[in-house]
Amino acid sequence: MEVVTEKQSEPNAGKRYKLTVRSAEEAVRVIREKLGDNAKVLSVRQVGGEGLKRFISSPKLEVIAEIQPPVDDQKDEVKSTLPDPLLEDNASPTPIDSSKGNVKDVRGSGPKNGPLEETVNHVPGALIENDTLSLLQKTGFDQTLLRDIQSWSNWNDFKDLPLADALKHITVGLSDRYSSSTELKTTNKIALIGSPGVGKTTTLCKFLAHEVFMNKTCPMVLKVESGVPNPDDALRIFCEVVGVTLFRQAESVPAASDSAPLYLDFPGLSLSNLEDWSATKSTLDELEVSTRVLVINGAYDKDVLFKNINTANHLGATHLAITHFDEIANSTKLWPLIIRSNLTPLCICNGQNVTGDFTTGVLNQMISRTFPEELYAKGFSSYQHL
Repeated sequence: MEVVTEKQSEPNAGKRYKLTVRSAEEAVRVIREKLGDNAKVLSVRQVGGEGLKRFISSPKLEVIAEIQPPVDDQKDEVKSTLPDPLLEDNASPTPIDSSKGNVKDVRGSGPKNGPLEETVNHVPGALIENDTLSLLQKTGFDQTLLRDIQSWSNWNDFKDLPLADALKHITVGLSDRYSSSTELKTTNKIALIGSPGVGKTTTLCKFLAHEVFMNKTCPMVLKVESGVPNPDDALRIFCEVVGVTLFRQAESVPAASDSAPLYLDFPGLSLSNLEDWSATKSTLDELEVSTRVLVINGAYDKDVLFKNINTANHLGATHLAITHFDEIANSTKLWPLIIRSNLTPLCICNGQNVTGDFTTGVLNQMISRTFPEELYAKGFSSYQHL
């Protein structure tokens, strides 16, 4: 935790603390425990990792809180002996000297029960008017997700609570439903499949970089034609750069292992041609590939995403990779899809190039993007005295 000290422009100005936390719930708990009843939240914004950390790290929340001086002693500086509760044990707060121009800007910157289309696209009934639901609707929450939340068994227990408490219950509810899904482990043979234009090859490159730089393995790639032309220019160049061997013939590929996993790259499969998907399934069966990752572009329309998942059932897809996550205007549309698809979420990718962010922390990414920063701020502000 950092202490942000500023020039005392007002006689009652207090000290400000910057907290880096994993969730809104953690921020509320830490502020209550460490800063006491006189603390007030000033801003909340999302921050991410840098450099190679971006391949494996998930975004966090940066919270600026201020301790208000006692009323009878407004002109005295508030002393602090707080340890850092978040990052390192026994770490001391780091003061930031505003006279040297290095004060950080404290303003906020900007259940599985049938075919997917039946359980997601057809949700009868209208939303019941409620302050929490009304605010979530205004911030763009997906209507299907809101109806799901309203159908939860504990909805009546928290629907009329202050916003911050309601957001906490919703966060816990989404996390529980995500965690209750059956998680399939990946094998040492992993196929990436998807329709044209979803970013499948870019995602493969990110997987390879993750294997080489983070897992310290020696992955291999098999470029599969499967009756559809599948050029390899961009992938071949990337493989040469990171030292990955690219094969064009299955007969030439050595046996895969945990230290030398095999990734299979298939051509884009048209959603209008089920024969291509069936042919791909036959190829995967012949090569004994059990981990079949469906790559989807998260920025696509929800109906298109549902069709992708339903079509992928024809070839036995097991996992889900979401691309273009940073371009999604409303990530809440993905919750019904993730929870009900029967596919294990494997990763989330930002950016359209191989240096963009890549993370396997799908739950953390989804939670952090589900609630807009201004909504978090509204939730925190409901605690006038934390």
